[in-house]
Amino acid sequence: MTKRRSSPHDLAAGVGLAGMHSAVTLWYRWPMLAAACTPQGHSRHASEIDRMVREKTAAVVEGMLDIQKELFALAGATLTGRLDADTLSQAPLAIANAGLRPAFRIVKANSRRLSRRG
Repeated sequence: MTKRRSSPHDLAAGVGLAGMHSAVTLWYRWPMLAAACTPQGHSRHASEIDRMVREKTAAVVEGMLDIQKELFALAGATLTGRLDADTLSQAPLAIANAGLRPAFRIVKANSRRLSRRG
């Protein structure tokens, strides 16, 4: 399992922060998406729309790979006899953190980038 230990409170705080960063990101992107419905706006905002899709796809793939790493670590601990009750009880939290970490990172970066750009 991952060396970094976290609590359910850390996960809840991360989800809360991601919600705040998502709100900031949507505040800046909704006008771009609305403008993209027009022929002139589409060409002007096409790069941002393309970036949105690529970032989300990359975050999903990276999250799935991180989940697989956690599951392989759990399976390895089980096969080698190192699986104890504490590791087993922390497994769902470690798996959830691993899967959400890329999305949290990207939504935070988008929020900062878009708010600087204005």
